[in-house]
Amino acid sequence: MFNELTNAVNYLNEGKVIEAGKYLINITKDATEEETVKIVSEIEKEIREIEEEKWLYEVDTKFKKELIDVVAQNIKCKEEKIRMLSLILIDKISKGNDIIMNMVKNPLSESKPHTFI
Repeated sequence: MFNELTNAVNYLNEGKVIEAGKYLINITKDATEEETVKIVSEIEKEIREIEEEKWLYEVDTKFKKELIDVVAQNIKCKEEKIRMLSLILIDKISKGNDIIMNMVKNPLSESKPHTFI
């Protein structure tokens, strides 16, 4: 299970949130714990909604640019939700394994070079 979880973390670190979600769904398909099942079903729901919303990019209207912006923002929010749910699921499955959790990079933090004078 350690290798599977590190693969999921690698997907997240590469910014492949949807792939990470699908991968976690696949490796937890036999889960029986209620909270784990709820998290997995929420990830499935968000992925399905993202895939269903993509048709809105094709709508021909004078508000197309605004629609595309709104849909893109909505998809970005859903992807962030999938990312957070994936992290929660990884933490839960790994039973809080510090090695796995320390592998997760925060995409919102900027890495600054360490300079010494």
